[in-house]
Amino acid sequence: MSVNMAVVESPGETTSALTRNRIVCFVNDELSAAALRKGLDGSNLVIRRGSIRHATRMLETETDLFALVTDISGIDDPFTELERLASVCPPDVRVCLIGENREITFYRELMETGVTEYLPTPITRDMVLDQLRPKLLGAVAPAHNDRGGHVVSICGAQGGAGATSIAINLALQLAETTKAKVALLDLHLQGGETAVMLGVRPGPGLRIALENPMRADTLFLERAAIAVNDRVCLISGDEDLDAKLDITEAGVRHVLGLLRQRFNYVVVDVPVPFPASIYPVIQMSRQVLVLLEAEVTGLRNAHALRNAVTNIAGKDRVFTLLNRADRAGGLPRATIVKALGAEPDMVIPDLGKGMTQAVNLGIPALKHVSALRRHLAPIVREIAGVGAPKRKGRWRRWLGL
Repeated sequence: MSVNMAVVESPGETTSALTRNRIVCFVNDELSAAALRKGLDGSNLVIRRGSIRHATRMLETETDLFALVTDISGIDDPFTELERLASVCPPDVRVCLIGENREITFYRELMETGVTEYLPTPITRDMVLDQLRPKLLGAVAPAHNDRGGHVVSICGAQGGAGATSIAINLALQLAETTKAKVALLDLHLQGGETAVMLGVRPGPGLRIALENPMRADTLFLERAAIAVNDRVCLISGDEDLDAKLDITEAGVRHVLGLLRQRFNYVVVDVPVPFPASIYPVIQMSRQVLVLLEAEVTGLRNAHALRNAVTNIAGKDRVFTLLNRADRAGGLPRATIVKALGAEPDMVIPDLGKGMTQAVNLGIPALKHVSALRRHLAPIVREIAGVGAPKRKGRWRRWLGL
């Protein structure tokens, strides 16, 4: 993996007067990098791999910046490292930290040193928007409608890339991690695979509601939703391939509104290309995961999909998910990074034939492929802000907490 995780500056720019408005970030994981890219979108942002020690070394020779965001995770004595940073950091540079410690005492001690802000990991795009962006850019975070469930859309950049499988297992793991109610909405009414993968058969309720929202009342959920388990419900259709559907934008808005009233999270398997009637789903989504495999068609379509989502809802919501990343015969990682302009925000490796076997058995892959849970965990953390791996922090002992 290269040192720079986001190509936002060229070597010739570092001495320009324009670099005084730079926000330089040192982080150690791609999910934090993605959260900062989305949350600080529109700024002169540079993201590099490293920690507070790397930031200190940079400041010994390079001080043309407006703000510094750096990771103190895994540092035994963060206050000593802060002193070293302060010795080379210009007084007018705003310093923000991210780290593992979530204790309020630790936060207060950091604030007393003059730090601008501290965010406990795992950081998410929403955390950066709400807590970091206003302090660095003076910008008000985009308003989200909190009177309803959190919508996440999954879009496959190519057929067979695994979007439906990821949507199913993400919904299940999201419910398991947060203990919340999750709706899994499959908008592929013809040829949809979600119900098949779960071994169930849906009825006509979803089509009726999408075509005629006046017929979709609160009883719609009881008629159309299929319980996957006690926290997850599937809402899908199974219409004939020659059926002439008349899905309306009003129907999509109404169905999504009903689901958001009842469920904490709504995971949507979105058909591609987007029909105009589907636009409200993208507009209401807090995250849109564009999923691709390491193939030429996937890269081409992912670029087009990202542009489409940006045009509909803004680019701060788009996350690129590379699935089956190390599959034999796939494009090299360097080629993918060059085509995307940055590292993929999220990566899931090839998990073998167990994924296909789970489909054939009609069971969620989480029950059949143990490694999948580990690779979905960072995505769940980005969506829900919970589920960070528990680690014994030396800082707690150092602080006497």
